[in-house]
Amino acid sequence: MTAYGSLVWVGQALGPLTEAITDDLIRVTEQMIPVTDVAFDLAEMRAASIAENVAVVQYVLANNIDPSTVSPPAGAAAYIQRLARRGVPLTVLLRAYGLGQYRLLDAAIGLILAVPGPDQPARIAELLEFAGRYLDRLNSSMGRIYEAERDRWLSSRHAARQQWIARLLDNDDVDLRAAEAALNYRLDRRHRAAELWTPPTTTGADAARALEQARQLLSAAMGADGAELVSATGARDMRIWFPAEGDRRALDVLTERIEASQLPVRVALGPAGDGLRGFQRCARGAARVKALVMSAGQDAPAVVDFDAVAPFALLADEPDELAAVVQRVLGPLAANSAKAQLLRHTLDTFLAEDGSYSRTARVLQVHRNTVQYRIQQITGRYGITVDSDSFDVRFALGVCRWYRNVLTPAA
Repeated sequence: MTAYGSLVWVGQALGPLTEAITDDLIRVTEQMIPVTDVAFDLAEMRAASIAENVAVVQYVLANNIDPSTVSPPAGAAAYIQRLARRGVPLTVLLRAYGLGQYRLLDAAIGLILAVPGPDQPARIAELLEFAGRYLDRLNSSMGRIYEAERDRWLSSRHAARQQWIARLLDNDDVDLRAAEAALNYRLDRRHRAAELWTPPTTTGADAARALEQARQLLSAAMGADGAELVSATGARDMRIWFPAEGDRRALDVLTERIEASQLPVRVALGPAGDGLRGFQRCARGAARVKALVMSAGQDAPAVVDFDAVAPFALLADEPDELAAVVQRVLGPLAANSAKAQLLRHTLDTFLAEDGSYSRTARVLQVHRNTVQYRIQQITGRYGITVDSDSFDVRFALGVCRWYRNVLTPAA
């Protein structure tokens, strides 16, 4: 135990002064930290907390109690828990404690100086040591109480948000006003949903940081201005709803920003939808696109929009039928090999360019003769016709791109 017995008389002398010190602290604290900063209904709790803290310091000093063993007063602990639930920064409370320490020290040093003697400097130094130890103990204890309550409150709030979101997704008979109030998100408008996730190799703080940076990029690109609804669906996953303005340029901006950022994040966008049904529809669409991207593997783009892949995303529940279509239309060209993939990509580009060898060569950045040679292989070796209706072929090529499981083992 650290002895501060020579300061007992200072603590005893502070006794009659505590009421005036408390009143002064309450007045000055309200000037420095207005009631509006911590909500009006907390003013009474704050005053009680200040009174308790002043009384405890005086009691500890007057009874020669080791300051490192003192616990925060119950009222002060309740007050900081309330601040944590209100989202008030811990710095607000620590600032008030610093102010309280200054006022008490000022009064105590005044008492020491009022008693002349050669030991005044030693008594003041001892008082400063006591104050430092006490404030360190108090700040550490209150910081732990604040963080524990903040974590508990955030966890409870997150659970409540998740419950509301689950109700909105699974039930059409929901109190929309109550949901909007709980989620701070309007439902009577047009929505777009996005699924964000990181690869398994990105974990912990790196995943959380990458997802948050990607969320900010999405919010800016979609013009949400912070009005989005965010739902963490896992340690490496996030779902977001945005107010949809219908500007297709936003998708191009988003793609450019995500690719330029080089974040280890994939983005799947759902279709736009209105009201509660649209809220549900765009979330289902985003989930289907995410499943599609994960099926495609590393070759999938960083950002994929539902409208661009809808025919394939909607068929995710029909794996056997998709495989049968691919085998019927492409046959051996559906092999899981680098050569077959190269030929499929060439054929897909060739058909997209209306059978133009020169335009296909420009897109693929190869010589025109290379394109001709590859098409000859496709038509000759694999027996695929490219001069008739190409819908079946293009559909089968798209299935191969997005559903790797339909590919057959290379011979």
